[in-house]
Amino acid sequence: MKVAKLLYTVMILSLLYVAVPIETASAGMFDRIKDIYQAPDKLDELQEAYDASIKAVEGQLEDSRRQAEQLLQRQQELESSNEAIREQNEQMQARNEELARENARLVGQMEELEQNRQSLYRKAAIAAGALVALIAVYALSVRVWRFLTWRRQGRGGRAHDDSRGVTLP
Repeated sequence: MKVAKLLYTVMILSLLYVAVPIETASAGMFDRIKDIYQAPDKLDELQEAYDASIKAVEGQLEDSRRQAEQLLQRQQELESSNEAIREQNEQMQARNEELARENARLVGQMEELEQNRQSLYRKAAIAAGALVALIAVYALSVRVWRFLTWRRQGRGGRAHDDSRGVTLP
């Protein structure tokens, strides 16, 4: 019995739904005001002005949206460019550090070579001085030897007559 009442109620409601057309009200605020105050002339002008201002605002909104997209795209391009420059800068800094180490190493080598060169010059000067001193000692020793020989042989003449005749100045 409860099922029958329920079925009967559902059938009545479906007949009412089919028989009575339900229309949704699509009237905006201006249509309601027109119906209430019955002022169609002014309201039509206001409606047109309202619609025009809404279209203008929508156009401005679309322009703003487009500009925002362009700015966002430009910002992304700048960020990627900035990141590329930052990476390049880091690479250059690493290269500069590497070159600074290489430069320090080469400066050390140059200083060592300069010390070696100065040492070679000192050794060459000492060797040249020693050679000059040896030549001077040799020449002096020859003079002393000749003087001693001259003195032993009698200063200008010989104790025995020799045909060679060695005389010293």
